[in-house]
Amino acid sequence: MTMPKKPTLHEMKTGLSRRRFVLTTAGAAAAGTMTGAPAIVYGAETIRTIGLGVSIINQIQSRASKDTGDKIRGQALGYGAMVGKMLNQNDQYEVAEGYFNDMDVLVPAKVFQAIDTKRIKDWDKVSNLTKTGRLTPGSSLGDGDAPFRHLWVDKDANPTKGPSRYISMLPGWHNADSIGYNPEETGRKIESWAELFSPDFKGKVALVNAPQIGTMDAAMGVEAMGLIKFGNKGDMTRPEIDKLIAFLIKKKKEGHFRAFWETFGQSVNLMVSGEVAIQSMWSPAVTAVKAEGVPCIYASPKEGMRGWHGGCAISARVTGKKLDAAYEYLNWWLDGWAGAFVARQGYYMSAPESSKKHLSKEEWDFWYLGKPAAKELTDPFGTPIVKKGEIRDGGSYEARFKNIAVWNSLMKENDYLVKGWTEFLSA
Repeated sequence: MTMPKKPTLHEMKTGLSRRRFVLTTAGAAAAGTMTGAPAIVYGAETIRTIGLGVSIINQIQSRASKDTGDKIRGQALGYGAMVGKMLNQNDQYEVAEGYFNDMDVLVPAKVFQAIDTKRIKDWDKVSNLTKTGRLTPGSSLGDGDAPFRHLWVDKDANPTKGPSRYISMLPGWHNADSIGYNPEETGRKIESWAELFSPDFKGKVALVNAPQIGTMDAAMGVEAMGLIKFGNKGDMTRPEIDKLIAFLIKKKKEGHFRAFWETFGQSVNLMVSGEVAIQSMWSPAVTAVKAEGVPCIYASPKEGMRGWHGGCAISARVTGKKLDAAYEYLNWWLDGWAGAFVARQGYYMSAPESSKKHLSKEEWDFWYLGKPAAKELTDPFGTPIVKKGEIRDGGSYEARFKNIAVWNSLMKENDYLVKGWTEFLSA
């Protein structure tokens, strides 16, 4: 997911963050696209929801319309366009399906209202991953914008230091990302982020072309090599950024990188074509590569994975019956059907036990428990994607989130980071 630039703390404190953020996302906003008109279902209220194609899918909003009796109209946008609309047009949506790593910009802008957990029917079923930062005792909290660091607010939507009755966003779909690789090309199992910079793969490495994510993947690689020790990989200092960018420029001039991908499809094509042997990758892309008959494994680096977490927020403009309908839509997300739908894409849901009710035993065992597939499994659209006997890379849900090294983040030095990344790409 490509992150927009983050304003400085001074700009946020002086009230310029909103204006600055609009400027930094303007270019991306022009690229925002809708992914098709959602099904029109007649009901009591019309709820407009915006987000990425991860959650704004016709089948999801159509099913929500059927189950709630309201018209749920979804609009999928590019990342910059999504955040720009959330910030500047909160009269144009009732529900925003965003991401916790944007909350330190969106919450101060007061575009969302506090969500009252007393109105969330299955709040007690939401896992501790977002409430405390640990899915299981002993799990790593991880650097960066972990959801629990941006979850809690007071009734006026101001951030609080600890648990509260109110939250900024209802936790939803999430995953842990790492490295995808072709074992026939690498010739060995990949168990460390350091392998991104192994001279063995010179000219066959790709990074995601998103400053806020590509630099994190690179940071974990150089830290694993023992070259740089970061205080917080989710909030790097200028000296740390300088050292990292200098290293990346050196590797680029050596011809180490084959490509820098921007879309899911590009990452799949790079691996299927054989152009790369190892790269930054998202879990569903690995599945897509294997569906093309090309071997691809999602690594479980010993240093940990990179986490991200989405969810639903409510516009500050929503009141009355619209607000009641918005809460109904949020409650529907936790009811289980949507959680099962995204599970078949390789994502997790914040109320897993509810999702379990809508998954077959074979699906639950494979996607959440990390067991071998007892039969062939399909994606939510009916396409076979998992062969019988296959085991999900990364193991169980608990194992996957036990060791998160860093969460997707917008750093205080984001502008400086983006400048450095641009210099790297231009080198």
